[in-house]
Amino acid sequence: MNQVTRMTFEPNHANKDSGIWIGGDKAYVQEWPLNPEGDPLIHLFSIDCNQLAKHVPSASLPADRFISVFSTYSAADYFLDQVTYTGDELEWNENILGGYTYVSVTPSSIMSASPSSCIPLCGITFSEVELREHDFPAFSFLTSNSPNGMHGISHLLVHYDIVCQIYSGDFPAPYQDILGLSDANGYLMLRKDNSSTEAPLVGIFFVQTA
Repeated sequence: MNQVTRMTFEPNHANKDSGIWIGGDKAYVQEWPLNPEGDPLIHLFSIDCNQLAKHVPSASLPADRFISVFSTYSAADYFLDQVTYTGDELEWNENILGGYTYVSVTPSSIMSASPSSCIPLCGITFSEVELREHDFPAFSFLTSNSPNGMHGISHLLVHYDIVCQIYSGDFPAPYQDILGLSDANGYLMLRKDNSSTEAPLVGIFFVQTA
């Protein structure tokens, strides 16, 4: 059995006291990130690490840091292939390093406003859930262990810690396809303290589907 902290999105309770929230028109960046086509990325979620650690002490979070996670999104055009990473070198170079997703990790709490449409601001509530060995959870949760269904990334675990799984279907309407499909999972990973000279990015976010 593996215990994880399930995150339930609360669209009508945009309370940031939990230390993590979904959407909203502001994020912890000085300049809003753009993808290679020059389109603004959409803000998925943000974390106040110190605040979240009060609620979930086991979370793999750096102290005194503020995190915002962004991704490419289009309501009209297919984009899943641009945000997916399954261990393929081309996906790494074009999608992750190319900037179709982006993770900001900063000591500054200064926020910038989105230049485009945004996901409605949602608060998050927590509950503890026990996962069996063969469970493939279709929900959002915080964890320090690689979830079942996450594949092709064992080499990343040398330099990065898993922080959470974000389930596309948990997002408020009409953004249940925010990760390309309603049943897609997104994963946030943060660089370990002792791997700063080995890993190119402080944080990475990517999508996988069954």
